[in-house]
Amino acid sequence: MEAYSTGTPGEAVATRYHKFSGTVETVDTASRRLTLKGEYGHVETINVPPEVKQFDEVSVGDTIEVEVQEGVLFEYQPAGNTAAPSQAMVAEARTATDQPPAGAAVATVQSTVTVTAIDLESRVVHVRDLDGNMYEVRASPTLKIEKLSVGDRLLATYVATAAISLNKKANP
Repeated sequence: MEAYSTGTPGEAVATRYHKFSGTVETVDTASRRLTLKGEYGHVETINVPPEVKQFDEVSVGDTIEVEVQEGVLFEYQPAGNTAAPSQAMVAEARTATDQPPAGAAVATVQSTVTVTAIDLESRVVHVRDLDGNMYEVRASPTLKIEKLSVGDRLLATYVATAAISLNKKANP
């Protein structure tokens, strides 16, 4: 993801959207596994958790569509601000059992990250979260990363949404 200015001083945002689909090649109800063939021929076998209540409605030839949107907001934290403890939230929703199987989930994680390195030439900022995980963020050409310094802190709020739906194979 590439971060851009929000127009508010000290803030940057990055977003990414993916949409993909796969055709059901096999259904193993005993082990709750599906084998999907993607648009470009890639084959993947996935485990379907017991929370998926309408698994028995999935058939060979059906199409599963997935849409994922991710975003992260970075907010500069002035010197002296205490690091915000990491917080996470997850919410989900499913269609009723009398409707075609579909569901959506949203996850949010907020944490303070510390700038550990800045590469002005490649426009990549390296950050570390409170758990020691390292991340790289590419800055757009309009983002003024030269104002950042190693040791600066940013409040990072990451949000991801995923929507999954089942399109039944048309019967001739």
